[in-house]
Amino acid sequence: MAKARHKSETVGPWAAQKLDALEAYLQFYNTALKNKTYFKRVYIDAFAGKPKAMIRGSDVPPEPSPFFDDDDALEVRAEYIIGSPLRALNIVDGFHEHYFFDLDECRAETLRGLCEDRNDVEIEVGDCNPLIRDLVKRFGNQNMRGVAFLDPYGAHLEWGTVEALAAIGKFEVIINFPVAMAINRLITKSGAIPKNWSDQLNRCFGTEEWRDLSYDVQPNLFGEDDVVKRDGVQQRLLELYLKRLRTLFPCVAKPRLIRNTRQHPLYFLIWAGPHPLGLKGAEYILGQGEEIKLP
Repeated sequence: MAKARHKSETVGPWAAQKLDALEAYLQFYNTALKNKTYFKRVYIDAFAGKPKAMIRGSDVPPEPSPFFDDDDALEVRAEYIIGSPLRALNIVDGFHEHYFFDLDECRAETLRGLCEDRNDVEIEVGDCNPLIRDLVKRFGNQNMRGVAFLDPYGAHLEWGTVEALAAIGKFEVIINFPVAMAINRLITKSGAIPKNWSDQLNRCFGTEEWRDLSYDVQPNLFGEDDVVKRDGVQQRLLELYLKRLRTLFPCVAKPRLIRNTRQHPLYFLIWAGPHPLGLKGAEYILGQGEEIKLP
């Protein structure tokens, strides 16, 4: 299952943190490799989305003021954030090939219109998970290196897709891991999780370990067992995901936490890759955010 259509087609202002960090890393990556002309550089955007998105609430007119009669003072000026596809395409000395995937045909068509004069872009509509696994097979014998940006709305990034990117040893990944937002919502307090939700979590983590980490069984006053959601579930699941990433990639950077405007945790940006130089750059760029305590 790929990124579902976002109803409002808007983003929160905190999205700028994620996209600015992505852009900074992509520039670092291409600058580091630009003189290694024997490598073809490839960028994959698994959940590409719109080329630009309106910041949520920026189109709401301000409250009228008794001190001003000028209607222009109430003019609405919506604010926009440039999305990941355009940021990748605009990198100086950038990638030789770009692959964009999205579940929504309208978003893909908008992106095609912006890229019609470029021959280094492929855009596909559909579930990015099998599409990326098929794409990676084409790179097996090629002298290339690449970055994959894996930025789902929910728990739609499948572990098998991350495995496929890691297996050829040529890709770095930057993952939006939405444990505090979408994933935590699927893990109900009662432990009664619909099968389609639990199947989705199994595909996301590539294991059922998330269930034991999320729940305890405790006796109640009637001598029966109750299933109780544990404290600190988000931290436990983040640690599980990082542990499993370390089985795929030699290098995994410390995650960067992204919060909303009320300072509630939303998701983590996680970099993983095959080379210590990439780790050094990722640690510096992602390290500009909030410090995360991990074992």
